[in-house]
Amino acid sequence: MSSVAVTVLAARVPPASAVVAPQSVTHFICQARQGTEVSTSDGGLTVVRSLGTYGWPGVEIRPDGSGGTWDWSNVGEVKVCVSNGSDRAEQIYAAVLGGGADLGTAPTRSSRVPAHVVRTIVIPIADDAYSTDEPVSLETMAGKIPAAKDRIDYGRSGVDVWIRRTDSRPGEFAVLGVETAHPARIPQVIPAADFFPFVDKYGQFRHGDWPGKIHADEDFATQRAEEDAWLAAHPGSPTPDVDEYGGWTGGPQLEATGFFRTEKVDGKWWFVDPKGHLFFSLGIDCLYAGTETKVTGRTHYFEELPGFGHGIYTPPDTTNRMMSFICWNLERKYGENFKPLFAENIHRRFKAWGINTLGNWAHDYVWTLRRTPYAATINFSSNVRNPAWTNGRGRLVPDVNSPQFEIDVRRQAEALAAKMRDDPWCLGIFVDNELGWQGWQGGDGESVGDIAEKYYSTVRAVLKEVLPNHLYLGSRIHFAPESVWLASARHCDVVSNNFYEHEPSYDLPAEAPDKPIIIGEFHFGAKDRGFLTGGCVTVFDQKERGECFKHYVRACLDNPRYVGCHWFQYQDQPVSGRGLDGENYNDGFVTMCDVPYPEMVEASREVAAELYTRRFFNR
Repeated sequence: MSSVAVTVLAARVPPASAVVAPQSVTHFICQARQGTEVSTSDGGLTVVRSLGTYGWPGVEIRPDGSGGTWDWSNVGEVKVCVSNGSDRAEQIYAAVLGGGADLGTAPTRSSRVPAHVVRTIVIPIADDAYSTDEPVSLETMAGKIPAAKDRIDYGRSGVDVWIRRTDSRPGEFAVLGVETAHPARIPQVIPAADFFPFVDKYGQFRHGDWPGKIHADEDFATQRAEEDAWLAAHPGSPTPDVDEYGGWTGGPQLEATGFFRTEKVDGKWWFVDPKGHLFFSLGIDCLYAGTETKVTGRTHYFEELPGFGHGIYTPPDTTNRMMSFICWNLERKYGENFKPLFAENIHRRFKAWGINTLGNWAHDYVWTLRRTPYAATINFSSNVRNPAWTNGRGRLVPDVNSPQFEIDVRRQAEALAAKMRDDPWCLGIFVDNELGWQGWQGGDGESVGDIAEKYYSTVRAVLKEVLPNHLYLGSRIHFAPESVWLASARHCDVVSNNFYEHEPSYDLPAEAPDKPIIIGEFHFGAKDRGFLTGGCVTVFDQKERGECFKHYVRACLDNPRYVGCHWFQYQDQPVSGRGLDGENYNDGFVTMCDVPYPEMVEASREVAAELYTRRFFNR
């Protein structure tokens, strides 16, 4: 195993979100994995080259070559700065291996790094707020509570960095530096015998306390009055010079078509609002009163539940009963007929926060108020699925060769048109979400690209016939081969991408038509306010959530291809896990008790204030 010693200056390591003063690890040894060689560049950096013979080429980073480790027992976060020396994007992975941990149990993060670009991979390590003295059994939940005895000992730590290889093409990346940040969080240890019920009657984690937690029914009225006063003091958008759609009146006057469209202006893509003003879409997804958690078989999780005759239970049978704490809390706050007040408050909040778009999955009672531009949704284009697909990483792709596929798309497009055809408030239409393109198993000699071409061309033809004045915003690609991106760019007005990292980094293939991109989903979550897991991208605390939000949005503003980004989602997921798949993320702008996170609100207002001047003038 070859190795190389490296000394790195702290200034060479850009922080991922500029939220803490880092402590640099300025000297380390890089030991090559199988199928890998390492060397030192003229600038003193470690260069890692794949020989194309091993699936996971990379390096082990240690303080010296004798098997030494770092004492990171007081560290809460590790940052590894890398650069991609390949001529194509690489997914670069990093893991912190504490004492006794292997790559199966070590905290691991990755970043899709474009060719010849620098990125920082951020790895939270000791960030759990709670643990139990003995293991407890929690079913159908994505994030679980760790037992104290299972905690990793970061007093003996090292870092592994690698790329994935599925072919023989060599790859190259450099390790620029390693930093630590945040003090380790000392978790509150809860006796396992006292853990259940762990969800209080408001759907919150019962064993902790934090700012904004609801403790009694009267807290809803207090919080509502305080926020009403704040909203009254902030009636307008923090974005200056905007029209009723949120378009920029301080910019150039373009052709006003009465509908949203796209145009490239001075080398940058934009939405153009119905009045001909430049528009960048800053949105939030999932605008509805809902998100259920499973009750059947888990009633011991909950301190209190409403009677089974209550309307917030679905379905009515007892085999897989769900209930929504969000609905129960909104009923407590606004009364039994809470939906109109809930919808009204979304529009008031969005204007004050500088959010100018209702993202995907806004319910009719929200978007039909027509106070904020909205993305329309065809959620499942067809139930006819191609038998040559497995789930992959997403929903099964429709069988585009079946005549039923076009029939289904047309039926749903016509149903949508009956509600919003020629509505100037409609930003565009998303069709499907996170299809599992990587699950293709072959069939009839067709490739993934062939199927994608038929899929996107069919959807476009139907939409342009049934809803000709509205943009086709694509299928919100999460993971897909290059051929799918090419097909999407050929047929969509805007290519949509759900991208969960610290910074958006996807661009279209070089041979693709020049089209704009919108981020359909991104978020950051933390474990410091009653959550057992953070999110798709976990950060250390609420302050860092806000800082990372600003960093991500600004990166989109600075990219000439991006025309918007939408946060997932409006309200936190249940701490006991959503019924769909058990996700229990701290991903909301508001809690499930309808309390806004002040850190997110202030971050949104700050970035909204510079939305158009930063993008247009690049400042």
